[in-house]
Amino acid sequence: MSGRVLSFEPPASRNGSFLALELLPGRVQGALIDAAGRFRARREARFDPSAPRSEILAEVDRVATGLARSSRLGGCVISAGGVLDTAHGTMVQVVDMPSLEGCAIAEHLHAVVGAPTLLEHRARLQVQGDHYFGAGQGEETFASVATGSTLGVGILYQGMILAPDGGRSGAHMTVASGQIACSCGKRGCWRTIATSAWLREQGRALEIPVHDLVGWEARAASDPRAAAVVAEYARNIAVGLANIQQLCMPGLFILHGEAAQASDGFRATILETLQDLSRTGGETEPRLVTTSLGEDDSTLLGGVALLLHRGLTSIG
Repeated sequence: MSGRVLSFEPPASRNGSFLALELLPGRVQGALIDAAGRFRARREARFDPSAPRSEILAEVDRVATGLARSSRLGGCVISAGGVLDTAHGTMVQVVDMPSLEGCAIAEHLHAVVGAPTLLEHRARLQVQGDHYFGAGQGEETFASVATGSTLGVGILYQGMILAPDGGRSGAHMTVASGQIACSCGKRGCWRTIATSAWLREQGRALEIPVHDLVGWEARAASDPRAAAVVAEYARNIAVGLANIQQLCMPGLFILHGEAAQASDGFRATILETLQDLSRTGGETEPRLVTTSLGEDDSTLLGGVALLLHRGLTSIG
């Protein structure tokens, strides 16, 4: 299968606003953003990720039209996880929202908002946003890491965003063969041990009524069992990052979501484990920073950067 890269060049200044949407299991968020990265308006809607396609698209449309009606759009972009055919704007495999598999969502949104629309993997837009607007400015190579309820890594490598056709974002790399069953149907995927779903499973097993990392860290101060879970969770995140470090040597990892909001001690455990497992020797040593963008808007901002870079005539 052929691969492609999304090269980054600083986009020329353009007038007007752009519609950026992020589709996650159970939630769609959107924003109207200008070419300088200023947010003009925001909307969000929630839905049952197992709902029929028509119900999910109705919520996507509600967010999109609520934003689009207030501005003449220069373009629209929607991000999602899973396997995507970005050339044709089609969602190919989305295990957490199965009714959307085969959905030509870019064509659908083009008709809804009346503007050229792109579909791109959320991890790739997140790294694009970090490069142009966030902590990755001026960097030639780095990895942008989403943590929490979602998990994924986008990579900028020597100035190019790696974007193989149909590629995922690393969440389904096998790190524990034969272990926990994943929603994709396989076992041992990175996401089975490095998302907040794993924390909830630990809570049920230990009968600890805590559901997120903030709660687990608070509990860890007085409960050794919780402290052990928190430490293991940090190491689980590091396992996948170590594979990426060995393959691409990004050195810099920009954390988003749960890990970015956690304690310094939690991130120190990630870094210590990452350094130990990646065994980089004299090459680029791993280092962690947290996102510099308010409300973790890298994916939405990356969508705008992509639209500007592609040029309106090339996406119409």
